[in-house]
Amino acid sequence: MPGVAYDIIELLGALFRLIGLLVFGLGMGWFSLEAYRKSDWRLQIAVFLGFVGLSIGLSHFLEGAPGGFGAYTLGVGAALLLWGRSEQEKEEEKSKE
Repeated sequence: MPGVAYDIIELLGALFRLIGLLVFGLGMGWFSLEAYRKSDWRLQIAVFLGFVGLSIGLSHFLEGAPGGFGAYTLGVGAALLLWGRSEQEKEEEKSKE
């Protein structure tokens, strides 16, 4: 019986890790886009390098959990798709309607 309980706890832990990294990816994507748009070129370079460095670090340290890194990249991709459009593109869509 304890083996089954440990398996259930391990499954729940993996599920929480996936959900947490998905939300973390969404947050990092949003923060990177907002900080990138509202800054001068020096801070844009720092934000970009920090974001890329974080992604590389996560890919290295999450080797045992490929699903976790996949959830992070899905979150970042969703953030880029949701908030990545420029204000000009949004205004063009509104003017078409």
